Amino acid sequence: MIILDTNILWGVTLDNSTADLLRALAAADIHVAVPSVVLEELASQRTLEYVAAHDSATSAIAQLERHVPWGGVPSLGQPDKERHREHWRDVYRRMVEVIEPSAEALRTALFRESNVLPPCKRLGKGDKTGSRDAAIWLTAVEYARGHEDETVYFVSANTKDFGDGTEYLEPMKTDLSGIEGRFVHFTSLDDVVELFAKPAELDEDFLPVLLAREEWIELITDTLSDHLPAYDPNDDTGWLNPRLPYTPLGDGESAGEVRSALGWFDPPMLTFDGASDMTAHSIGGQDWYTATVRWFASGLMMLTGPWLTPAANTLETRVLVTQDENGARMSILHSQPPRALTAEEVSRVPNTWTNWRQELDARFPPNRLPRQASAGTPVLPQPGSPADAFSTLLTLAIAGWANRKKSK
Repeated sequence: MIILDTNILWGVTLDNSTADLLRALAAADIHVAVPSVVLEELASQRTLEYVAAHDSATSAIAQLERHVPWGGVPSLGQPDKERHREHWRDVYRRMVEVIEPSAEALRTALFRESNVLPPCKRLGKGDKTGSRDAAIWLTAVEYARGHEDETVYFVSANTKDFGDGTEYLEPMKTDLSGIEGRFVHFTSLDDVVELFAKPAELDEDFLPVLLAREEWIELITDTLSDHLPAYDPNDDTGWLNPRLPYTPLGDGESAGEVRSALGWFDPPMLTFDGASDMTAHSIGGQDWYTATVRWFASGLMMLTGPWLTPAANTLETRVLVTQDENGARMSILHSQPPRALTAEEVSRVPNTWTNWRQELDARFPPNRLPRQASAGTPVLPQPGSPADAFSTLLTLAIAGWANRKKSK
C-alpha cells in the first residue's frame, strides 16, 4: 500500500501526469491511498480558493452596480461551499483510495498537538499546530499494524515535520516499533516510480525538445508562480526586506554577483536551460520520464529606490512527463527556490543588455515612469552613497504616508 501525504497531491488534476501515474499504479494492482484527513485538506484548499475568487467577483459586481444607473446587474448569490468540497472529494477519489483513521488515532493526534509532541510543533511562542499531520502519520502507522502481510510506503515531502525516514523523534520512533521493516518512508513520487516501474529505453532528446516548446514554458511559468514573485507596492515591509536572489544582466563586472531584490516588476521570461538525472520507466506499457530541469528566469527586477534593473535567476524542478496517443502531460514533483546565476550561466541567458535597453526605452519614455518613481528618480540603478539610498527610502516613506492620508 502506498499512502500519500497532502503535499504530494497539491495542484494535481485529473489531466496531468501525476494523476496518470496514480491510475497506472492502480491498473497494475498497486494500491494507492490517502488518509481521509488528506482528502479533506485537499478539498478545503480548493474550496478556499473558490470562495476567495467568489468574493473578488462579488466585489467587482458591486463596483459595477455603482456605475449602472438602470440596474439589472446580476447577482452571484452565496458560494456553494459544500458542493465545491464534494466535487473535489470525488475528483481525488477517482485517483486514490481513502483510509479512515480510528477514533483512537484522532484522539492521539489531538493529544500530541496539545502537548507539542512530534510531528506536532509550536509556532514560535504562540499557537500549537500539527494535529492533522499527526492524524495522517497515525493513520499510516495504524494501517501498517492492521495489515501484517503488506508493506506500507508512506510518501511525504514534509521532511520538516515527518523527517526523511532515516531517523524519527519520539514518539514517532515508538510508533514504528515492530513494523520498521514494513514501513518505508519516501519523500517524493520519484521513489515510487523507481520502485514500482520497470526501466525503459531512454530517449535523450525527448524532454529537451518537449520542454523548450512555448506551450510548456507557459505552463511552467504558471506552475512556478510562487517562485517568481512580482513586486507588491502594498507590501510595507518589502523596502527594508529584499528577498529575491538575482544576478544583474548587462554589466560584465557584476556577472555572477549575488544580489537580492523586492521582486519581478513584470512576470519574467522563462527559458529552458537543460535537463539532468533523466530516467525512463514503464508501467503497464506506458513510459514515464523523470528529470531535473533547469530554467532561467529573466526580466526587469524591482529594487529599492525604486529602481529597475535587467536581472536573471535560475530554478531547478523535478518533473514527471508521460506521453500517449492523447499527447504529453507533465507534473512538477518538487522545485527548489530560485538562486542567483554564476558568471558562466549568465552567458547562456538569451537576453542581452542591448535588448533590455531597447525595451526600457520603449516602455519608459520620459513622460512614462514606473510606479512610485518620480521625475527625479532614475529607472536603472545609479551609483550612490548609503546616505543617498536612505534619503530615497525616507522620501518614499513620506510620499506613501501622504498618499494614504490623501486617500482617506
